[in-house]
Amino acid sequence: MPLDYQKELTPVLYGDSAVKILDETIMPPNRLCFSTHWHERMELLLVLSGSLSVHIGDNKLAAEKNRVIIIPPGRPHTGSSGKDGVRYRTVMFDVTAFYNSAVATEKYLKPIANQQTDFVPVTDNKAIVELLHSIINEQTSKDAVFSLVVIGKTYELLGLLYRYCLSENPAAAAYDERLRNVIDYIEEHFCESLSTYDLSRMFGYSEAYFCRRFKSVTGLTPVMYIQILRLEKAQRMIRKTDLKISEISSACGFSDISYFSRCFKKQFGITPSEYASFAKRP
Repeated sequence: MPLDYQKELTPVLYGDSAVKILDETIMPPNRLCFSTHWHERMELLLVLSGSLSVHIGDNKLAAEKNRVIIIPPGRPHTGSSGKDGVRYRTVMFDVTAFYNSAVATEKYLKPIANQQTDFVPVTDNKAIVELLHSIINEQTSKDAVFSLVVIGKTYELLGLLYRYCLSENPAAAAYDERLRNVIDYIEEHFCESLSTYDLSRMFGYSEAYFCRRFKSVTGLTPVMYIQILRLEKAQRMIRKTDLKISEISSACGFSDISYFSRCFKKQFGITPSEYASFAKRP
């Protein structure tokens, strides 16, 4: 499950076609293109030259010219340019904007939005590459009816993704019932003393497999996931209560206030006391 602090908060204005296409991104060799984040929209990155390396969850992949990186909703991802730099275009849209009364919405679109369907992360399928170029050209043409044409092509794009890029093992990226139960348990008890050993025993995993599986789904180790949940709660408590920092630290599962302060600053770039002063400023 992605975490609040990684969520991209900048709103996206899609316009009449419900599709947003960013200007061409050009990056020199071995540079960070985007830091770890996630969003509720679908995103496709079309590489025009060079190469783009991306981490999606626990998977690292690289795409060269005329390859497409597929980023479904809710997946933490980060990317950097390869040794020769990179040029790429980003096509993004909110799948829910394409819902209608057709059966296909229930069968194909909602599973994407609900993160129940997974696609292979990279494709060089010619039809998909050509269609993305066509969508980009149509969107930038500003023809009188371009928005309607782009909407139609986006439905076609989703169909091609299902036809050619559906993961052979979609369950690997989706939550299995047992892991979903673990995550639910953590979210109810994260301020308590929790260890990977206890969690794995409680839900019938070997500890090593549990840690690998958990990271493949969330992009984080169980320990880091728990710590970030605690820090996010502490941030909310600082903002919304008048409790002392030491009281908040203890309430969120930290036994050492100095350690809590170090973790808070590392996560948010500011100490708890500084955040309290900032958050409660009139």
